[in-house]
Parts: sequence; structure tokens; C-alpha cells
Amino acid sequence: MTKKVDWESFGWEIVNKVGRALDYWCHNVSGDTLYDCYSAHAELDLYDLAEEFAGWSASGITEKDLELLQKMPKRYYDKFNRYIGREIERVVRNLEKEMEEELELS
Repeated sequence: MTKKVDWESFGWEIVNKVGRALDYWCHNVSGDTLYDCYSAHAELDLYDLAEEFAGWSASGITEKDLELLQKMPKRYYDKFNRYIGREIERVVRNLEKEMEEELELS
């Protein structure tokens, strides 16, 4: 007998893992500006983001997470994919605004 997946809970869990991994990567690892790092990830979908950070101990994203993402019903996947996309876009907009404010002050 297979265990039923709570897709809603799993979706929030994977979005949080991806978000934390991306934040850590952009702030501590990439070497790019925050704007460039987040912008480079803005067009990736949830699976691609999860796959990028899978197996990296700081992310907590496992191969099992990737398998579940592939099996996730479309309506759930689309919801969480849109959510992570909007969050990354929000960060990019805020960084753009900060850069514009810095230019105005100089």
C-alpha cells in the first residue's frame, strides 16, 4: 500500500527549501551581485530550481523531493511554481528599487 502524499504540505515545504537555498546561494556562494544572481534564477521553474540545489547539504532538497515534484498533480505544481516565481520577481524588483535609490543619492 502506498502512502498518500499531502501535496499542499509538500508544496510549501519544497518552496521553502528552494527559497532558502536560493537566498543562501545568492548571498554567500555565487559571487555575482544579488541582482544578477536572483535575475538569473527568475526564469527557472520550481523543478529546475529544486534540481539545481538538490543534494547540496545546505538546501535539504533530496532526490525524493525531485521524484515527488515530478509526480505532483499539475494544479498543485502550477500553484507553487507561480508562487516561487512571484517571490523571486519581488526580490528582483526590490533590488532594482534599491539600485535606483543608490544612483539617485550619488
